[in-house]
Amino acid sequence: MKKLVKSLCAMSLAAFLGSCTLDLSAAPAMSEISRLKFNNNNNIPSKVLVVSGYGNQKFVKDLFDVIKKINVTEQLSGDDLIKLHIVSGGGDPISGSGISPEDAKKYVEVNPKFNSSDIWMQDCMELCSAVLKNGKLVPAVFDSNRGRGLGRLPGVLAQMWDMVYYKNPSNAQDHGDYGGNLEVTPFDDILVVGDTITEPCRKFFEANGYKDRMFIGATKWLQVGHIDEYLGFIPTAWAPGGYSIVRADTAYALDLIKNAPDSELAKISSYDRNFLLKVKAVLNAQMKDPNAGRGTAEGDFIALNYAINDIIEENVGKLKEYISRTTGEERNFEEVAWPSLFEGSGTTNPRGCHAFLPGVVNLLVVRDHLIVPATHIPGFDKAIEARLKAQGNKVHFVDDTPYHTSMGEIHCGTNTLRDPNRTIVTKARIKAVQSVKNRFRQIHND
Repeated sequence: MKKLVKSLCAMSLAAFLGSCTLDLSAAPAMSEISRLKFNNNNNIPSKVLVVSGYGNQKFVKDLFDVIKKINVTEQLSGDDLIKLHIVSGGGDPISGSGISPEDAKKYVEVNPKFNSSDIWMQDCMELCSAVLKNGKLVPAVFDSNRGRGLGRLPGVLAQMWDMVYYKNPSNAQDHGDYGGNLEVTPFDDILVVGDTITEPCRKFFEANGYKDRMFIGATKWLQVGHIDEYLGFIPTAWAPGGYSIVRADTAYALDLIKNAPDSELAKISSYDRNFLLKVKAVLNAQMKDPNAGRGTAEGDFIALNYAINDIIEENVGKLKEYISRTTGEERNFEEVAWPSLFEGSGTTNPRGCHAFLPGVVNLLVVRDHLIVPATHIPGFDKAIEARLKAQGNKVHFVDDTPYHTSMGEIHCGTNTLRDPNRTIVTKARIKAVQSVKNRFRQIHND
């Protein structure tokens, strides 16, 4: 059956590429493969992929600056070097983004076979792995079958980089099958998806390695419907299991707004500033009268975000239970809550929601560096940076306005090629850290 699926995928890809010549001979045959395996944020990255279009060149330059800084400060070279892989939307993306030729030679590569102005790099695919029957991991790509501008890119990359090619059997081109709705835990290898995923796509993953290893969270309340809008994972050596669950926390965000000085809110854009000043006033009034602001836009916004927080907390709780049950390991999970706000409809039954401020959970993990959407509210950014630094991460805030204004963020606009055989945090390191922590507890309990 798997051999037939691979043959069908290869034929579909050849037809999909049209006049492009496809040669998958360098990639292992499906008869040699046992399953698909998603890479995670703990796998060492070698390339960060982005589209350079006419509306996001500043973002591309800012992203490049961070990639360069990581390479320089970490003194990366050889196989550890991280390159920015640019798909051009027209013209020369190097000069268009203001990247010097010298820097481009070291840290940039422009895709020589494909151009597109479609900026949603995460939607079209997941750069993943295939597990051979001998246990070896080799590069692979899962084509979400999204179509649109980047529709042919997964096939082109499979050809360029000798990757095993998987294709979503669903032709619905549904948001729920896109890469932003597919996350995986480090070490546990549990696939976390939103309930917007189509049934054919879900069954495909079950048949290719994730049967009884897939958690389905609530995402139908979101306009786009992706799990990465409120949930993610960061490798963390000192955390039980080796990673932290990162979740959006709207109650925390409202608390920050309530206590923010007016001078700080005055620094953000005019519409958001005026609205958030009204939200702040209602939040403070509710300290005396819980019904203050009821029926107003500000009151409904507050109620909506409290309702969303309940949804997120419930789903994170269910995820923890699922991981413990699946792994057979009782664990004290490390959970990091970051301030986030959403807008949409409903005060008790949220629907059609998307990030009001840039959604900070929708970030990019590059080794132990985190590239985070800038919220443009100093109190928010400081709170996020403090919590990240406490975990041992380096934080880089980037203005992702071209994505945020279209209901996406940094993770949505990028993709990452990771080494399936190398990780930032190792099992040996986790074991050593937990041994020290256990010894510390024993000493102090004695």
